[in-house]
Amino acid sequence: MNLKLINICLLFITLASCRKAEFQPEVEGVQVPAEDLTITLNQVLEASPYVLFKAAWKRSNMNSIIEKRGSNAPITLLVPSDAAFTADGMTLEVINNTSPALLDSLLLYHTLSAAVNPKDLSERGENTIGISLLENTHIQVKGYDNQYQTDPYFYRQYINVSGNDLLINGKKSGGSAVTLAKNGTFWPIDRVLKKPEKTMLQALQDDGRFGMYIEIMTKTDMLWDEAMMGAVDRDRFPKGLSIDDNYLIFKSIFAPTDEAFHQAGFKTVDDLMALNNRNPLPYFDWDTYEQVGTGYATDTLLTMHRWGRIFKERDGWGPGDDNPDSFYSNDLNNKLLSGYALTTSGYSGTIPIMYVPFDFGKNEAGQVTVKVKSSAHSAATIVEGDINTLMGPIHAVNRLMPPKDFKF
Repeated sequence: MNLKLINICLLFITLASCRKAEFQPEVEGVQVPAEDLTITLNQVLEASPYVLFKAAWKRSNMNSIIEKRGSNAPITLLVPSDAAFTADGMTLEVINNTSPALLDSLLLYHTLSAAVNPKDLSERGENTIGISLLENTHIQVKGYDNQYQTDPYFYRQYINVSGNDLLINGKKSGGSAVTLAKNGTFWPIDRVLKKPEKTMLQALQDDGRFGMYIEIMTKTDMLWDEAMMGAVDRDRFPKGLSIDDNYLIFKSIFAPTDEAFHQAGFKTVDDLMALNNRNPLPYFDWDTYEQVGTGYATDTLLTMHRWGRIFKERDGWGPGDDNPDSFYSNDLNNKLLSGYALTTSGYSGTIPIMYVPFDFGKNEAGQVTVKVKSSAHSAATIVEGDINTLMGPIHAVNRLMPPKDFKF
């Protein structure tokens, strides 16, 4: 073994005994990264104890893929342990019988297109978006440099550290002990990351817990079409939850379970339709060629489950632009989101900015709670958070989240 490889082995021994360092108060406990900028990630990997990741890497085309990116293009390797691979069914025999192309897909998803240092993750508090090297060629996203164009879709990992825990997409995924090398970061993790396969709409439909939510929104879309007869459009329920013209928007939602509706007294979708009938239903007046009414009571009841965006104000130029709301559960806290602007002031700069309308907390079980500000209704609890999709996370909640002063 040459001297560099011996030094690398010593780095891994050192990592196990690193003491915590307080880079920022909110992440007290983050470990000091081991650093040797004279060695490459390949050398760190070769000297590491991660047998199955090494086997997958050697059988794949990753070396040539990385070489094509250039020596000055740093990366982060998220390296599952042997135990994580084995628990996922990826034994050495399976790896040796898996095609290099499939292994490429797995490893590209675990490779981020920048060198991530745990110190840097703590500086702003919120998750840092790690762009993986895995592309989905069937999807486009809004252009980063030009919003009127589109960019390719690359899978994302939302990463942060809490104490000595690495969080990926809201879930604990290992420790914060890393090795910083010449061409990037080597970061061991304790689970195999699964790329999302479904849109939000597909995930909601396939889950089985959100039938009433999907059905009432679908029915009101149909009611609107019948009432307006094509004269006035409306943002339909699937907008933003599915891929339209190969175009995708990153977001998060608070999806009410069927039990949330039952708890609020709505046993069936017919009960929700009856709620709509308490007010005059919207229609199009063909004598005046004007829309009469703006929407349905259930639209208002459920708007907060999508960050309250139905209340966006507009001027002659339209509404303000939406700011990102793709937040995983570890982002859902008042310190980070109180005062966060969900919309801009519009082209003219005169539209009132819409801020996050929630107070976040945690119950005794450590579950995140969400309460609409100034509402008399009880806080909802996220009973399952971070259901990952191509767009971002679905947070399943056990209560409806009506706006303040809404009665049902």
